[in-house]
Amino acid sequence: MKKEVLISVSPYVQKYYINETFSDLPEDIKETLRAKIAVIAEKTHAIISLGFNEKGEIYLEYKYEDLSYVDEIGVELRMKKFQQEEGELLKAIKVWYMIYHTPNGAIVREVILMQKEGKAKEEIIETLLSKHGESYREFIDILLEE
Repeated sequence: MKKEVLISVSPYVQKYYINETFSDLPEDIKETLRAKIAVIAEKTHAIISLGFNEKGEIYLEYKYEDLSYVDEIGVELRMKKFQQEEGELLKAIKVWYMIYHTPNGAIVREVILMQKEGKAKEEIIETLLSKHGESYREFIDILLEE
């Protein structure tokens, strides 16, 4: 499965990487991600990466360079806590990615407009499927997840 890294933080060299492909992400959001992921990286001694898979879902993963300190349970717990505490931020980043960095961005924009108009989920699905075809059903369902 193809993945695109948005940000990666290493406690070993005390540096971070933000993928230039995503330079249009607002600076305050990049800084928030950098700071919060850096805390996880430093406390767990793991390289932490956040990005998108080919379906536009956000992934968060880790790896160790120094195998003398491996705390897989601790890193998993801290990443889970981050995902819970920053759920709204991560959802907003996912929507931003889908709108501006996927070929299906036009569909995303249509969904947002129809939601603002107060249309029901079923009506949105029916409208989009009639316009774009059944092959987009899974994508549309992902967009309309609660």
